[in-house]
Amino acid sequence: MQKNGFSVLELTIAMAIAAILMAAGVPAFQNYGWNLRLKTAMDTLQTDLHLARSRAITHNVQTVVCPALVATDCSGSAAWRDGWIVFADMNGDHRRQAVEPLLKTAVGVENLDITGSRSRNYLRFYPNGSAPGSNISLVFCDRRGARYAGKLMISNTGRVRSETGGIEPTTSCL
Repeated sequence: MQKNGFSVLELTIAMAIAAILMAAGVPAFQNYGWNLRLKTAMDTLQTDLHLARSRAITHNVQTVVCPALVATDCSGSAAWRDGWIVFADMNGDHRRQAVEPLLKTAVGVENLDITGSRSRNYLRFYPNGSAPGSNISLVFCDRRGARYAGKLMISNTGRVRSETGGIEPTTSCL
């Protein structure tokens, strides 16, 4: 007579091996999730900055990207974590009026800080594609700190570059 099945000892060993593999894999999977969240937020903002610059050039109108708490106006702060808007600034006052076209709204990403320079609470692009003012870096930082942070750098010429894989610790990202 032939026995089919597994003994309790064989099942216990198989479950122990599975538990060890899971213990090794879960932290790596969590880190992957955090990296994906950070990279997606960076890509979204970079795409919106390219949209603003392209719109300024093609429609010959100043375009603004700014942090926003609501989808209708700039927040006036340097914290981008709650989201941002892109709009055509017809009168050049860096504030959105109801008659100015809202080109894009974006919501913030949970558990991710996005901060810029305190002196730059909006970015504008002129019809020639430039971004006047000082160069700016937008830092993307999650709970893992500066070692895993990324940043977008916008130059006066309007060029947007991204950098991932960690930054020097700052007051907003330790």
